[in-house]
Amino acid sequence: MRERDFISTIRNRFNHRSELLIKGIGDDCAVFTGDGDLCWLATTDLLVEDVHFVRKWHDPYLLGRKSVAVNISDIAAMGARPRLALLSIALPPSLSSSWLDRWQHGVDSMLGDHGCMLMGGDTTRSSVLTINVMVLGTSPAEKVLYRSGAKAGDDIYVSGPLGTSAAGFELLSKGVQEDALTEKFMRAHLDPQPQVALGLALSASGFVTAMQDISDGIATDISHICGESGVGAEIEAEKLPREEDFDTLCSSYDLSGQNLMISGGEDYELVFTAACAKRRAIEAIGLAQGKSLTRIGSVLAEQGRVYLRQGDGKKDITFGGFEHAP
Repeated sequence: MRERDFISTIRNRFNHRSELLIKGIGDDCAVFTGDGDLCWLATTDLLVEDVHFVRKWHDPYLLGRKSVAVNISDIAAMGARPRLALLSIALPPSLSSSWLDRWQHGVDSMLGDHGCMLMGGDTTRSSVLTINVMVLGTSPAEKVLYRSGAKAGDDIYVSGPLGTSAAGFELLSKGVQEDALTEKFMRAHLDPQPQVALGLALSASGFVTAMQDISDGIATDISHICGESGVGAEIEAEKLPREEDFDTLCSSYDLSGQNLMISGGEDYELVFTAACAKRRAIEAIGLAQGKSLTRIGSVLAEQGRVYLRQGDGKKDITFGGFEHAP
């Protein structure tokens, strides 16, 4: 069973209603009622050794940062502010106290970067290092950005270069040594940066119709937006942003640049939609945040399909990114 099919069975079975729940399964975070005008957002991610990370590649400090970053990115994807975290970890007996100290330092560093506080969690022993983090965030209820608001004719934007982390993963897999060319790509994979400030700015603008982060590759993540919004999308291959030396790196190490940008995942940038009439305003937000927001395509009326246009041809790339087996 594919991951999204497994999630669909869960969503169909656990479809109970609650006056406390504003949004349940189907977005980057669950959203529930808070005090006054604020609502709470909750997200959780599981990191399993040799499934989500390879321990020998990760300095424990950077793994600690990443353990939190992937969750904070979900909060950013809905235009909210991270506040509190829960952390659970299953530890192999072989891990040293110095490794754990460095990992905790990394966790504390990422939490501190975003004003988020650890409030509890759980520990146990296991043969496989497994890390689970839950992050809670807040937002004015009317400012939360969902996957479900994209409309036919909207522009599609991404907040930064694509394929950078996936290229880093490939380099690490090949045992390539870090140098002036490879360093930024490896770093992107090992130490992702959640786009919290940009998410807040986009939320405050009122111009964004749908948004999520890029964790499984642009093909899959746009497919999620299309599925929840009841629309389709067309992406223009020549507009996909990349690092300045991305093509040189791919040529040097025999990597498929387009595949990395479309399907690689773990860039933790934002993908969002906005009306064509808001192009200048969206550009101004990017400039104010020091980000280059790139328009890569448009939303189609055709429901549920995502196409990549290259020259005179196009191909279906719906859910063409990374997928975990359940």
